[in-house]
Amino acid sequence: MLRRVAAAGSCLLLAACVVQPARPYYRGGGYPPAYGPPPYPPAAYPPAPYPSPPDTRPRHDLAPNPPGYTSSGYPAPGPETQAGPPGADTNFAEESTDYGTPTTTTLRLADFDAPTPTRIEGAKTVATGALQRMLASDRPPLLVDVIGGQQSVSLPGAIWLPQAGVGRHIDDDIQAWFDYTLSKHTGGDKNRPLVVFCASRMCWLAHNAVLRAVDLGYTDVYWYRGGRDSWQAAGLPMAQVAPPPP
Repeated sequence: MLRRVAAAGSCLLLAACVVQPARPYYRGGGYPPAYGPPPYPPAAYPPAPYPSPPDTRPRHDLAPNPPGYTSSGYPAPGPETQAGPPGADTNFAEESTDYGTPTTTTLRLADFDAPTPTRIEGAKTVATGALQRMLASDRPPLLVDVIGGQQSVSLPGAIWLPQAGVGRHIDDDIQAWFDYTLSKHTGGDKNRPLVVFCASRMCWLAHNAVLRAVDLGYTDVYWYRGGRDSWQAAGLPMAQVAPPPP
């Protein structure tokens, strides 16, 4: 009798093991290791499980968030970061906050939603006030938005190139595509100022795209580290953006 009970228990345990669903391969961030030709699927890199408020999570698809939270799923900046005249050098949405993240010259291949360093070798970090002055100058920069996911608006005049922030390495097929696309928009002028941005200072996609632009030989590359969150925290307008090119 005991042997029958033990055998039945073993069968139940085996069945429970068999029917348990497998954990998703990409749970916890990253992107598929095998890409086809660009553009890649918008959801090729799910967000990492970065700590966030209840019922929200860091993401770059710009889905609606509860009141008081930014498009990245982080708490909106306090009033002390939202005041200041146009063009003022104010720390909008903590765009200048140093998290102690070390500088790197290699692409980040996973967990894109995480604190970024404050600078990138070969490029200049620009804050919201300085970017406003650049856009009002006689030689305005080309704005390059690399936010992933879906969106319909961006900074006025920006081009949307979400694929530029991902990839396998600096010399992959994305680099060739990025080179071709930037050349079309700059007329082949490698001295044209470029400003690359993403959703916030918690986005490594813009960091990766800046490294790519520097590697391509562009001499005047800027990283708008605060990105969309800082622009909106400063009360600046958004505009319709064209879909990303094939």
